[in-house]
Amino acid sequence: MELKKHVVKGMAWTFAEKALTAVFQMFVGLVLMNFLFPDDYGTIQILVVFTSVCSVFVDSGFSAALIRRKEVGQAEYSAVFFFNIFTACGLYLVLLAVTPFLASYYNAPVMRTLAPVLFLLVPVNSFSNIQNTILTRRFDFKTISKYTLWATLAGSCVAVGMAAAGCGIWSLLGQRLLTPAVKSMLLWIRSEWRPSRRVSFTALRPMLGYSSRLLLSDITNTVYANISELFIGKMYTKEALGYYNRGKQYKDMPVSAVISSVQNVTFPALSQLQDNPAKMRTSAHQVTVVMNFIIFPVMLGLIAVVGDFIAVFLPQRWLPVIPYFRILCLSGLFAPLSVVSYNILKIKSDGKLIFRLEIIKKLIATVILAITIPMGVKAIAWGQTVIFLSDAIVNMLGAGRYLRWTIWDGIRSTAPYLAMSAVMVAAVYGTHMLLAGHIALWAILLIEITAGIAAYALLTLLCRPEGWREVRTILQQTAAARHK
Repeated sequence: MELKKHVVKGMAWTFAEKALTAVFQMFVGLVLMNFLFPDDYGTIQILVVFTSVCSVFVDSGFSAALIRRKEVGQAEYSAVFFFNIFTACGLYLVLLAVTPFLASYYNAPVMRTLAPVLFLLVPVNSFSNIQNTILTRRFDFKTISKYTLWATLAGSCVAVGMAAAGCGIWSLLGQRLLTPAVKSMLLWIRSEWRPSRRVSFTALRPMLGYSSRLLLSDITNTVYANISELFIGKMYTKEALGYYNRGKQYKDMPVSAVISSVQNVTFPALSQLQDNPAKMRTSAHQVTVVMNFIIFPVMLGLIAVVGDFIAVFLPQRWLPVIPYFRILCLSGLFAPLSVVSYNILKIKSDGKLIFRLEIIKKLIATVILAITIPMGVKAIAWGQTVIFLSDAIVNMLGAGRYLRWTIWDGIRSTAPYLAMSAVMVAAVYGTHMLLAGHIALWAILLIEITAGIAAYALLTLLCRPEGWREVRTILQQTAAARHK
């Protein structure tokens, strides 16, 4: 019962933070897109891919290993902390060395000046990994959420100010660097933990087997999640990459708000249920239906209104982002099943099965990428959607070895929300057809959104799906906890 209270409270705080952050980032992103151009985003994204890959190496799976362990001491924390720092500094030097090659390869001389600054993300992020891990183990998501919001606010305000002052592409760099720097500083101020002056890396040995296999899995996931953007930037144009990236980022905002908040809380919670498969399976199903209840209407609703939304809020130069966004939103529908299944694998498996499944998933992804990359950027977007679907299926089949988690369970937890969301989309499109050409576009957009929300709310009241019942329970328990 105490565990459930921690989970409910943690999910409430984390989701509130992620949702507010997503809304704020969307607003700031719209402001920046009015100042900047697609090729600015394309250039920055190429460099971000390399920082993302290096960040995985810095962590090396040790954060998950620490969260997963039942008992962790100062020796383990200190060893992982210094491993993170040394690895980050070494990788930063490697990135500096390859910067001239990247600038030449992508025919982007501006990278020579941008990269040394942006690559500082790697060491900056490494300084607060342990503080974040400790707070996660304690279910103190309120602190993490609060500092993430403050950091996002600081980074976004600086970015908007820089863009308005004519700093151009540097405003994107300022946002990406300042946000994690502020969060890291706040976590250090808040945390009582400090590394030991004397450290023994032998404390890492018990975690090496699990963390190394998880590293291989995470690194392949990160590479394959971003490799299409590297190909677009090289084979097509940075402008095309900018359109694709904006579509992907705006798709990721609502998905990450739900997935990250649930995953960050449920991974340590499910870890405590690893010796009780029945309870773990029930909890995993509950988490899945909650995410489906939220993600399906958001993704399909965005597909329905994005055309009018961009026409109202952005210059015409951003209209080509619409088809990429719509295609990539479909991939977000498979995220709940994939993430929950993968969490089960991380908890129940020793890492060997995860690695074997990653080989299968990456073989599938390689074939899809090989087919779609020469066909154009839209084909790449469709390929990414198919890859997300195949990942979800493979993860579910793997998790089924431990919890009798079947494909039918996935369909059963998905179908009601797909049907309800389809009716909602029909209401949105019907509203648009009735009003188009009669009133201002901004008014049509507002009425479309209202009609979609009303349709989904009405269906929820009529059908009372399991996801809604779970959400209502979470809200009631959160309200009760606040009054105690």
